[in-house]
Amino acid sequence: MMMKDFYTDELPIAELALNPERVMGQEAFQSTLHYCSPAHGGWGVVKVALLVPEIYLLFVCPAACGRHGAIAAIEQGYRKRIGYLCISDSEIVLGDYEAEIEKGVRDLMARVKPRPRALMIFVSCIDDLLGTDYTAALARMEAEHGVPVKLARMNPISMAGKLPPGIRVQKSMYEFLEKPEKKDRGIILLGAYRPPSRTSELARLLGHYGFGPIRHPEYCANFAAFKEMSQSAAAIVVRPEGRAAGEDLSTRLGIPSIRSFMAYEGETVMERYQNLIAFLEDLEGCSGPSLRGERGEAYFRAARERMQEQEREARAVLGDARVAIDSTVSIAPFNLALALVKSGINVSRIYTTQLPEFERPSLLELANHKGDILVSNPTHVRKYGPRSARPLTEIAVGFEAGYATAAPVTAPLAFDERMYGFEGYARILETLVQCVREGASDLRQQVQAYSLVV
Repeated sequence: MMMKDFYTDELPIAELALNPERVMGQEAFQSTLHYCSPAHGGWGVVKVALLVPEIYLLFVCPAACGRHGAIAAIEQGYRKRIGYLCISDSEIVLGDYEAEIEKGVRDLMARVKPRPRALMIFVSCIDDLLGTDYTAALARMEAEHGVPVKLARMNPISMAGKLPPGIRVQKSMYEFLEKPEKKDRGIILLGAYRPPSRTSELARLLGHYGFGPIRHPEYCANFAAFKEMSQSAAAIVVRPEGRAAGEDLSTRLGIPSIRSFMAYEGETVMERYQNLIAFLEDLEGCSGPSLRGERGEAYFRAARERMQEQEREARAVLGDARVAIDSTVSIAPFNLALALVKSGINVSRIYTTQLPEFERPSLLELANHKGDILVSNPTHVRKYGPRSARPLTEIAVGFEAGYATAAPVTAPLAFDERMYGFEGYARILETLVQCVREGASDLRQQVQAYSLVV
């Protein structure tokens, strides 16, 4: 077994590539106290679940467990859509709070205006240990109140399991979808917190084959519109958080899905699109000429040329300025760094805690291109303390990187929002250029504007 002092907070990527687990992964995470910077936060289970319109969340937990979610709800403007049933020690020990949940639901359905169209009940880690079976209780509540009621879990103890909170909550969200009476050509985007537009590069590709529109909870005006997502022809999982939802929709509703995660480096993006093209062409009802192979390359040639123009502009504006990236910007920080390095931009630091398998090839290629990039774990205890008096980089991409490096310029990009494909990378380049031209950023103001809650 490896000694704990084998793990460290940061290493040059050329050295890290030999054994990434020294900085990233579960063992590295557990080898030290966990530090959260003031720029930490984002899409927690509350904000994600409330993407579904007209639903109400009831958290069942000890008072201390609900504190973070309650503060987040206030900060992010969702307080009127969330309730808390705080359970006592005796109720936990005796396990008799199931009746209290039904009583609480009865009370909120009578008091909450407008009346919720659906309910999601969150239980905490404690319930994972007790192993309560809610099947009968959920059925009773649905029959009594005439609305669908689903169970979700707020259980950080499952972070290393197959269904950590971020993945489980999306599965619970899409369990509201039921077998439709008819099918159409819509395509669901799973895992995306904020989707690319319905006129985006991805949307145009779907339209080439007669599919669309893009479906995402953000585009649903009400719960009825959300339920229409079940009519979709297929689903694309664009971030790992949507993978369990994709599997469930395939099993329950027969909606086929493909994992086509976010990427930014040109060849990786093209590979994703080629796989997506093959998937679309195999779907029932597909129309339009094939784009496989060289025809796909030709289809995206104009997009790649526009991207290259933006790369030239970014090189001219950024010059030799050092750039730091963090994993809150994208689920693929190594692929994003590889794209920037190939564009001639001086990436000097990457802040991340994990290395998913789909990112490993990008890490290895990046190590060959620019082995002196420092890869740092932002949660390591050594990161605690006063910020550096001198900036470690001139430009940061992401709030965590902005805080860690004290960079004068921070590009406020987060969680792959609105991005996909060549357009997604072009948006990052545009934002970098714009931020550098505007000058120094106010990180505190950016964090507040994004409603981050530690």
